Amino acid sequence: MPHSSAQYISASRRNDLPRFFYNEFYSARKKGEITYDGGYGRSYTVSLKQEDVSGYIFWSKDFSRFIGHPQFGELIRENNAVFHFTINDMPALEPRIPPLEKRLETLARLCDLAGPERVLWRYDPLCKYVSESGIATITDTPFYAILKPVAAAGITRCYFSFMTAYKKLGGRGIDFEEFTLEEKREIAAGMRDAASAEGLTLYNCCNKEIPSLVPGIRKAHCVDNDLLKSTDRFGVHRELKIKPTRSGCGCFESRDIGSYAHVCPHGCRYCYANPEI
Repeated sequence: MPHSSAQYISASRRNDLPRFFYNEFYSARKKGEITYDGGYGRSYTVSLKQEDVSGYIFWSKDFSRFIGHPQFGELIRENNAVFHFTINDMPALEPRIPPLEKRLETLARLCDLAGPERVLWRYDPLCKYVSESGIATITDTPFYAILKPVAAAGITRCYFSFMTAYKKLGGRGIDFEEFTLEEKREIAAGMRDAASAEGLTLYNCCNKEIPSLVPGIRKAHCVDNDLLKSTDRFGVHRELKIKPTRSGCGCFESRDIGSYAHVCPHGCRYCYANPEI
């Protein structure tokens, strides 16, 4: 039984740990602790012992190797876990992501193994950028193609955001542009209607204007106290405090074990974390 000080472990917003660093994670779990680079020359050691962990929040664009690992079955039998699975279709900006068909196969398998109530679809981010042929947008069109197989897998939540053009993205060879409020309203309203027809609710991440612009879209809490409580299988959940990670974030508290020393080989052009580009 977890201690009263047990915490939720996030793995990870800083890099795609389930895709590229899954062996390190599973080894650390067996050892009972993990040490990671927290930036600024500091490292931290976090306990992964059963009594110190309330559950896990995993984030990935490709869970295939993570769920294929021999220890995955033990992990979900013994621990609470939810899975943020980012599935877009934008090869120009995500050059090293597996084909969409393969990712949808992995999604269906993950839902079968963990339960669709614990799998959260991220269609993230929606982008607008300058291409050789003019202004290109990665907005709602692929969303409609992905929506039906996601709904067929039993998923009921979709998290999305309009991209924030951080200054650090300036050296990546692509000029990103911001959406106007009217563009955001029109795109989000169409996505809301289509999602609702398939039984999904949209949750917007870090665009504080969207829930008021488009009724029916909820503010996202990607680390969500209520969801973690409702999916708790072991009676270990304790009420969490809001602890945002950036402007507009609605996340509750968790401990992220991603290392700043690891770059993400996906190399996504829009990534604000630590991509290999």
